[in-house]
Amino acid sequence: MTTTILTTIGATVLLLQTATRIPPALTDLVRALIPVREALRELLHRQDHPSSPHHPDQSASG
Repeated sequence: MTTTILTTIGATVLLLQTATRIPPALTDLVRALIPVREALRELLHRQDHPSSPHHPDQSASG
């Protein structure tokens, strides 16, 4: 009986420790994805507007 109680308490503590680590990891993931999103947005913008000075076709011809 005591072993079961201690095991349950130990498992609860481990779950709580894991739960407190998830939000920072999720925040780090979102922060890491922001530059990726911005780069994709810029890439799509360049494809939609080939006359942009940053477009690869324009810089190669000059």
